[in-house]
Amino acid sequence: MRFYLHIAVASLMIAISHPAAATACVPVRQTVSLPLPGFDSPAEIVTPPAGMARRGALVLFPGSDVADRDGAIEGVGGKIVSRPMLQIAGRLACAGYVSFRYNKRFVTGPTSVDRAKFDALNGVDFAADGKTALNFVRSRAGIGKLQLGLVGWSEGTTTAMAVASNDSTVRTIVLIAPVVDTAAHVAQAQYGRIGRPYLMRFATDGALDADAIARADAGPGGDLAHIFVRMFRGFRPGERVNPLLDRNGDGRIAFAEADPVIASWYADGPDSGLGMSSSSRALRGVSDAFAATTARILILQGMNDSMIDPAAARAFVARSDVRQRVTMILYPELGHSLGRAESAQNDSLLPMESKPLDDMAKWLQKADRR
Repeated sequence: MRFYLHIAVASLMIAISHPAAATACVPVRQTVSLPLPGFDSPAEIVTPPAGMARRGALVLFPGSDVADRDGAIEGVGGKIVSRPMLQIAGRLACAGYVSFRYNKRFVTGPTSVDRAKFDALNGVDFAADGKTALNFVRSRAGIGKLQLGLVGWSEGTTTAMAVASNDSTVRTIVLIAPVVDTAAHVAQAQYGRIGRPYLMRFATDGALDADAIARADAGPGGDLAHIFVRMFRGFRPGERVNPLLDRNGDGRIAFAEADPVIASWYADGPDSGLGMSSSSRALRGVSDAFAATTARILILQGMNDSMIDPAAARAFVARSDVRQRVTMILYPELGHSLGRAESAQNDSLLPMESKPLDDMAKWLQKADRR
C-alpha cells in the first residue's frame, strides 16, 4: 500500500517582502546527477536569486513508492495533478534557502521506473541514499558550509529522520504528514478510516454488487478511496466483483465477507500486501526515531489527510519530551499533500496551498536565528 504522497512550476512569482513592495522571485535551477548504487539519479539544486542571502541548505525527500525529485502525483487518466517537492523548492528558494532534490533509486521520471530493481529496495536503502544526498550537498562549493536541514513528506518523513539520526549537523527538520507510528500500522488503518466508510456510502444491506462498485468508482472519493474500490472490482474478463472477496459467490460482496480477507492481506509480514510498509522493510516511524536526533522539528499536518490519521501527530506532540523542540501546525481543510480536501475520503492530493508553504519558510527563518 502506498502512502503517497505537484504543481508544475517553471518559475514562482512569490512576494518576499511586504505585499505593497512585492517583487518577482525567480529561483536559479541547476540540473545535476546524484551517484547512487547502480543508478545515476537525476537531481536538481535550486538556489535563491542572485543577490539574495543564503540562509541554509535543505535536502528534500518525497513520498512512497515511485517518486521523482518533484514528488509528482499521478491522478485519473495518468495526468500529473501535483508536484509538492517542486513547490517547496521554489518557495523556500524565495525565502533564502538552497534545496536539493533527487529521484529515488531506479526512478527515471514521474511514473517511470525499473520496477524489478526498485521493488528489491527497502527503507534502509532509501536512508542510505538520503545520506549520500546530504553528503553531496556538503561537498558542493558555495552551499556545503550552510546550515543544514531536511524536509520530508509522508514516507519521506521516515527517511528524513533516519538521515538525521545521530547527526548533529542537521539543525532543522520539516515533516509534512509524518509517519509517526509504524508504516505497517498506518497502512493497516487506511481501509477502516477511508476505504470501508467510502464504500459503505454505496452499499445496500451491508453489501456491494457490481453496479454499486461502479457507482463508487465513478463517485467523488479521493485517490485512496478509489484504490480500495479497485480491490472490490472483478479483475478477469467476465468478473464483475472480486471473487476473492465474494466468498459465497452470490455476486455481492458483504463487508462481513470482505473485512477478514482484507485484514489478512494487510497482515504485517514479509509476504503480505504491505510491501514496503511491512516492518521487515520500512524505516522506523517518527516517534521511534525521535530520540536519535537533536534537531528542531516542524510538523505540518492536514486534518483531512486520507493517508495518515492526524490523531497520531497530535498525540506525538502532546508528549512532554517532544513538545520542547517540536512545533506543529494543523490545517483543517487540507489533505495529505496539504492541498485542498473536502474530507479525508475525498482527498485527491491536490497542489499544496500557499499557507503551509509560507508557514514552512517563516518557521525555518526563525529556527535558524536561534
